[in-house]
Amino acid sequence: MNKSSFELLAVDGGGTKTRAVLVDAEANILGEGKAGPSNYHVVGTVGAKEALVEAILAAFKDAGIEDGQSVKVKKAVFALAGIDTSNDEIEVAGVVQQVVKEMSIEIDSLLVENDCLSALLGATQNKAGILLIAGTGSIVFAHDGKNRIIRSGGWGHRVGDEGSGYWIGKQAIQSVLKMQDGRGEETLLSKLILEKFNFNNIEDLYNWTYSDSYSVDDVGALAAVVDEAYRLGDGVSKCILDAAVDELLLLVETAIEKADIQEDEFDLIFQGGVIHNNHYIKSQVLERIQQSARKVNIITTTEEPICNIIKRGLKLI
Repeated sequence: MNKSSFELLAVDGGGTKTRAVLVDAEANILGEGKAGPSNYHVVGTVGAKEALVEAILAAFKDAGIEDGQSVKVKKAVFALAGIDTSNDEIEVAGVVQQVVKEMSIEIDSLLVENDCLSALLGATQNKAGILLIAGTGSIVFAHDGKNRIIRSGGWGHRVGDEGSGYWIGKQAIQSVLKMQDGRGEETLLSKLILEKFNFNNIEDLYNWTYSDSYSVDDVGALAAVVDEAYRLGDGVSKCILDAAVDELLLLVETAIEKADIQEDEFDLIFQGGVIHNNHYIKSQVLERIQQSARKVNIITTTEEPICNIIKRGLKLI
């Protein structure tokens, strides 16, 4: 049986999509595949395994690997969302082992770790640095340059993800309901959110929040609506954005302090739709961090996370 060999298999698996790539030693992508979410907290272990297999198979096909042809990779990095506790590490490692066994992939060096941590270490090449992700969810990882990793936030939409798109969207819905009661100020968010979802009235909005069609992604998308209302002069929306800035700063500043790099030079990397697309939040976070961390280098690249995961994988022994 013919065997195809590659330098690296890199997988970026999150709560909305999964991406797998086969890479040569110069970081050139030779095959790429995509699938749905592989965060087992979102889709369960069976769903996670199916998404990983689908994405990797698509990458194999894109690289010209025929059905039944065995594959060997020198290094493999599975950078997956949902690895937040020791139990998560066990669960996800088991899923990955099932995938590797089922697909008969021969791997010399295998690494399974949190997707955000993998992206940070790939971007900073083990130097001191911080990764702030503010998209639908929010999390910060910090590295002190001496092999110590600090995490801040990232506890999910039910009990955490402060400053994220979902958090902003939830605040917006709450503000509309408070306005309806007379407990809150008048806000343009009422009109804009109803238009966004094509609802007739606020009761429709309320009913949707407790229906099966309610989704984290849809609520997260309301961050753009809050930004629109803010630019139209809505005071309630500005308060929500200011609160989001405070929460994101707290995530970053806590990580800086725990990593003890306040006086050091370090990179700060931004990822996620909220931090990239909302100018007000980005500018406020930047300005205030630079006041407290004088040697911070801001990296505002829009490079996709898989690029840093590839860098992380190619550095593996």
